[in-house]
Amino acid sequence: MHSDVSLLRRLGAISYDVFLAFSLAFFIIGVILIIFFEKQAQTGNWMFFICLLSSYFYFAWSWVKGGQTLGMKAWKFHIVQNNDKNITHKQAFIRFVLSIASFSVVGLGLLYQLFNKENLALHDKLSNTRLMKNQ
Repeated sequence: MHSDVSLLRRLGAISYDVFLAFSLAFFIIGVILIIFFEKQAQTGNWMFFICLLSSYFYFAWSWVKGGQTLGMKAWKFHIVQNNDKNITHKQAFIRFVLSIASFSVVGLGLLYQLFNKENLALHDKLSNTRLMKNQ
């Protein structure tokens, strides 16, 4: 199945959503620090874990329940399975993990979209999902 969302539109939504996801993560970390650590801020792997976990829940919940994140809503597109149904939790997990990998390797997984005849990024193709403009 073919996606009709351009790489530029995708990047616009990603930049919007990254700010929202990290704002949520920093809010949650701030609350945890206030509740559990009084005046001494603790750093470590748990902060990274909380940041990753809260980002995952932001994206997965948005994709599975509403078919779009706030960034996708602002840029007027949504995500579906190849059969046009809402994506599953399993697909959301695969997509989230692979999208981090896609972006981390110099964005090669996203640039894949420019060379894919179906206009899919690598994490779209491997999670059997696609992005579609809102009608």
